[in-house]
Amino acid sequence: MKKSALKQIAMQRVKILIDRALYSRDEFSDHHIVIAKKIILKYKLKIPFEYKILFCKHCKKFIIPGRDSIIRTGRSNTKALRITCKLCGHTYRKIIEKPNQT
Repeated sequence: MKKSALKQIAMQRVKILIDRALYSRDEFSDHHIVIAKKIILKYKLKIPFEYKILFCKHCKKFIIPGRDSIIRTGRSNTKALRITCKLCGHTYRKIIEKPNQT
């Protein structure tokens, strides 16, 4: 198989594993994330934003919004999401860009 086809199959598998870990509460959810990380590293995949914010930037653990993390909107002029990991206590921001008005 070609490399691009393998990467596409790998990305589909990663999405399935992360969705299963996110939406089902079973004892295998941590194992699903371990497998997904191994696939990501093996095929050097770029993770989409909606899945990237589910991993803590400090402790690198999978965090489920509401259970393992707190997500708030910033109150300053710069609009941002403030994500606080309940596992390690680290807080980081994701800037929400304004659409260009031309």
